[in-house]
Amino acid sequence: MFNLNYTKYKSITLSVSFLTILLGFVITYTKFGGFAHSLDFDGGLRAVVELPLGKSRADLETFFKKSDIEAVVILLEKEKNIFQMDIGLGSIGKIEELYLKIPAAEREPGTSSIDKFVITLRKEFQLPKEKILSADQVGAVVGGELMSTGITLLLTTLGIILLYLSYRSQFKFALASAIALVHDILFTLAMIGFFQIKPSVPIIAALLTLLGYSINDKIVVFDRIRENSHGKDNLSLSNIINVSIAQTLGRTINTSLTTLISVVAILVGGAVELYDFAIVLIFGVVIGTYSSIFIAAPISEIYDQFRRKRKLA
Repeated sequence: MFNLNYTKYKSITLSVSFLTILLGFVITYTKFGGFAHSLDFDGGLRAVVELPLGKSRADLETFFKKSDIEAVVILLEKEKNIFQMDIGLGSIGKIEELYLKIPAAEREPGTSSIDKFVITLRKEFQLPKEKILSADQVGAVVGGELMSTGITLLLTTLGIILLYLSYRSQFKFALASAIALVHDILFTLAMIGFFQIKPSVPIIAALLTLLGYSINDKIVVFDRIRENSHGKDNLSLSNIINVSIAQTLGRTINTSLTTLISVVAILVGGAVELYDFAIVLIFGVVIGTYSSIFIAAPISEIYDQFRRKRKLA
């Protein structure tokens, strides 16, 4: 059932991938003005409060939604009803508006943004000062460090893969794997921008996990291609690729499904804070599987054809 010509439509699959990635980034920057903002990457306000037992996360979220404030609410301790609230820089103007609605006698001169937020919160939920456990203005240092580290890790990983696969098999397989990995990362980033998923530490973890999963899948396919190439110089690389993919496709699908079951379990029964992580990972697993079959293997064939033409020239 898997004996198909997987390389026949390589021009179509490569073009569709390129255009989809391009479209994702174009929409991200033209419609949304870039990737979604997050506290870790852009800075903002963070407060930890202990709410009265009659109040819940829903009350906080209702308040923020009514006030048009973008906030992430995290339950830290269920027993004590302690919540963490992250407010992006884009919502500071809304907090200023709420603060100005408080009677002048209850305001404080020269108050900072985080103090205005705390005063507004205390007024809304009738909180004494001791119930404000912490309140800070967070800088964007984490985002800069994560971006720098992420790029460094990506380039290092690609370099190691090129060296390892060049030594283990052939350079064309190493090059195809590296290009396919870049494809997977760009495709996933385009999706993150298109759906305005907020960058965060779990999202970085999902992207790095995607790299490991994706290269493992590609190594399995290229190992089978290398094994099937021995003593079959009369067969074209295209035929060998099709046979090899057919032989490994069952394992690839089973591995992907098993991984997806685990990730879907996080999405269905996990904490709200892990939803974006699970969604990115689900998308990454699907794209990684797709690229192993329709991107990496065809690229190795294209490079092989190019190299042969240069030898004949």
